[in-house]
Amino acid sequence: MAQMTAIVDKLLTQASSMYVPEGYISEMILPEISVVQKTGKLGKYGTNHLRIESSLVGGRGAYKQVESITRSQSTYSVDTFGLRGLVTADDYRNVENPYNAELDESMGLQTLLWLRKEKSLADTLLSTSIITSNVTLSGTDQYDDYTASDPLGDFSTARATVRGNCGALANTAIMDWRTKNVLKFHPQLLDFLGFKESRPGGLSDDELSRALDVERVLVANAMYESAPEGQSSSLAAIWGKDILFCVAPVRAMVRQVSLGYRIQLAGMPPRRVLKYAENNPPGSTAIICDDSFDMFISNATAAYLIKAVVA
Repeated sequence: MAQMTAIVDKLLTQASSMYVPEGYISEMILPEISVVQKTGKLGKYGTNHLRIESSLVGGRGAYKQVESITRSQSTYSVDTFGLRGLVTADDYRNVENPYNAELDESMGLQTLLWLRKEKSLADTLLSTSIITSNVTLSGTDQYDDYTASDPLGDFSTARATVRGNCGALANTAIMDWRTKNVLKFHPQLLDFLGFKESRPGGLSDDELSRALDVERVLVANAMYESAPEGQSSSLAAIWGKDILFCVAPVRAMVRQVSLGYRIQLAGMPPRRVLKYAENNPPGSTAIICDDSFDMFISNATAAYLIKAVVA
């Protein structure tokens, strides 16, 4: 009789399968302010200094007294977000290459926190109740209809509305990778930039910025798990199918227009990782990851939202 031999398949150590999100933009949109205290106020000016006043004087007439500057404040509040994981003695014994018990746990916690940060900001900036200057497209107005849609007209409306509402020009456009992939082949944009006949590979990022008439286009690519735990996986784009035009300076300065600020607690880098010995169960290591910030939307008039730009 032939002898049966048990064969245990070994894990490959040179590769492993895992989706690690890339293309986060939540920390690139709003200018950063580092603060020591968790609560404080942002100083704001009114628009009295923009009025057209009668200022002609002559003879013995007194100069007209005006209140040229009005001031107010809005309050920010930095919250701390944290998660905890545990690597047990059994994990250390049983986890082999290409897995790494501590590294895997740390990366998982950081990913969860970053995805939450990204999704929370996306939900805020893509909400019509917050960005009240908006339009929702449907049918042939959506940009994957290359014949009837008019993206350049919509972009012009967006920029004009931002300028009319806050005085400053929109310098940033935000969209998901799928939206960008539709726009870079849109005949209207190609024609506008002089590529009427053909453009192999579509518009470059710089060319897309020119077509949208903004200084920078931020393209998001991170996906999140939208299915409840225990159900079949269903990945979804965090930034959906919308485009946001906004005023978002690269750095924070006094007397500037900005959609908002990313207020980060000083001395705490985003997604800080700490480890400490845990004796329940014995021989374990607790890993915590935290992030302290406030995505402070201080001037929602500095944005215009185009919803459902692709079907």
